[in-house]
Amino acid sequence: MAGFIDITAQDGRTFQAWLVEPRNAGTGAHGAVIFLAEAYNVNGWARATAQQFADAGFLVLAPDLYWRQAPGTYLEYTPASQQVCRALYAKMDFDAAIQDTVACMEHIRRHPASNGRVGLVGYCLGGKIAFLTAARAAPDASIGYYSIDLDEYFDETAAIACPSAFHFGALDQRVPARYADEIRQRKRQAQDLDVLVYPKAGHGFARSGQPPYEPESASQANRHTLDLLGRALA
Repeated sequence: MAGFIDITAQDGRTFQAWLVEPRNAGTGAHGAVIFLAEAYNVNGWARATAQQFADAGFLVLAPDLYWRQAPGTYLEYTPASQQVCRALYAKMDFDAAIQDTVACMEHIRRHPASNGRVGLVGYCLGGKIAFLTAARAAPDASIGYYSIDLDEYFDETAAIACPSAFHFGALDQRVPARYADEIRQRKRQAQDLDVLVYPKAGHGFARSGQPPYEPESASQANRHTLDLLGRALA
């Protein structure tokens, strides 16, 4: 089963999120993933990738990241869409985005097929939200791929209490490779947090089917992601 459902925000309004259930959802309790999309929002690639997590056995919920500004704006990869993304991102309220992510976590924990454990997986813009939500709320896991614009937030690294991983590309022109060092320098000694840098990868290296895709790096990152989720959400 896959389709949009309504999620209730903390202020009582509702917003859309794309729900994908694993094929054996009725056979027992499953860990859940909040899928936080790129700046292009819950587009075709995001839905297909959410399905891959469902095929791996997880409940998946992907919120409309722009519902407060332009609900239902799901963009494909064109130059015109990129300009729309940049304008929406520039006006984004990240405190509200964290609240919306928490609302999704609370909703999916109540799903009949859920075991109550929820991880975050975010890409680009979604990776930033995953980082901030992990630092300020209580997911059971958090994973970010090429999380953008973290410069103001590195000091929140130590507040991340759940098993976490952040994936970066050494050739990324959007997210400096130094982000990996900034996070490593601030992590606590016993913190369950991995920072991985892929030498051949640029921005968007995990976006299968699109020109930034780098299959070797994506395969390594995705294996690590699934291993972490399997451990943290069991």
